[in-house]
Amino acid sequence: MPRPSSCPPVNCRTFPARETDLHDIVAHVEDCAGSLGLPRELVLRLCLVVEELFVNTARYGGEAVASIELLGDPVGVWLRYTDTAPAFYPIEALAREALSRTLEGRPIGGLGRILVHDLSSTARYERVGARNVLRLRFDFEAAPRHGTTSDP
Repeated sequence: MPRPSSCPPVNCRTFPARETDLHDIVAHVEDCAGSLGLPRELVLRLCLVVEELFVNTARYGGEAVASIELLGDPVGVWLRYTDTAPAFYPIEALAREALSRTLEGRPIGGLGRILVHDLSSTARYERVGARNVLRLRFDFEAAPRHGTTSDP
């Protein structure tokens, strides 16, 4: 699929963090990805990651809201996921988790962190005021894995 030489940022949209709104947020990601001309495989990765993040925000974030923004470029896309849930940095927790354990040896929960880690190329987190800001990079050509790249 041809890739645009540059993609404008897609407008950010905010959703109440309720599991009943999951369909709406995933549909928003699909619409944004479509406007950026992203390949279907990448759209599926984005939707799976957003679903994981949003469900966790809805379940554990109290009266939180979540925002989604996509920024495309010639080699991939950045996803910025922001929520008002209590501070929680899933990637840091993943780094401390022993990934060498078998599935049966892991405690319940935490597999979503692995999913987010493995489906993205880069993950960056910061707490800005009362918001969690997670920026995830998804490259067109690179196999999903955690690495480094420059910020947009």
